Amino acid sequence: MIVSKPKIGTLFSVGIFIFIAFGIFFYGVVQVQSTSDKLWWYILIYTSGPIGLLVLMKILFSLKTIKISKEKFEARFPFKFKKISFNGKEIDHWFHTSIKTYGGMYEELTIKLASGKQLILSKQENTEYDKTLNYLKKKFKKLEK
Repeated sequence: MIVSKPKIGTLFSVGIFIFIAFGIFFYGVVQVQSTSDKLWWYILIYTSGPIGLLVLMKILFSLKTIKISKEKFEARFPFKFKKISFNGKEIDHWFHTSIKTYGGMYEELTIKLASGKQLILSKQENTEYDKTLNYLKKKFKKLEK
């Protein structure tokens, strides 16, 4: 059984960014009342708060845990309260993408289902990425594009 979860390092770094964005937002809300030049504080408040909130929502709604065993796949999205289960027969095709970046290689695995849904895993954000890729190459080699 393969269980792919979000990496703790990725969640930690995004959490620090969100903490800083909300910290700046709340600091700006407190300081805007006691300063004479309020324009810059309003700019700070109206940019850091929404940016922090958008990043938080994007991360929470993209979190997923994927379980793979005996050609059965189960993807759970805890903050969407959603669960997708499918068999290997329902996979239309899958493909692996590698992009060379300044910091190294970015790798992504996309599984497209016959129903039109797709499941995306990236090596930088998910554990057990290599095991999942090897499993798909071994069991579903014919569906690779």
